[in-house]
Amino acid sequence: MRALLDLVRENGALVEDNLVVCQNLLLQATFDLQILDPELGEEELVKSVAAELARVTVLIAGSQRQ
Repeated sequence: MRALLDLVRENGALVEDNLVVCQNLLLQATFDLQILDPELGEEELVKSVAAELARVTVLIAGSQRQ
């Protein structure tokens, strides 16, 4: 999961070209991976994924306004 987050952060232009795909990937990970469960998972990783998902969601909202 950390490697995926690093890839998302390192490839900003590709992420911006594929925002919905990135959002879906992050959402699916939160549903499928126990490590991202807010009660059972690793707190730092849960927060990192939530922050990245929020960032992607904001970018999607901004692109829809344009």
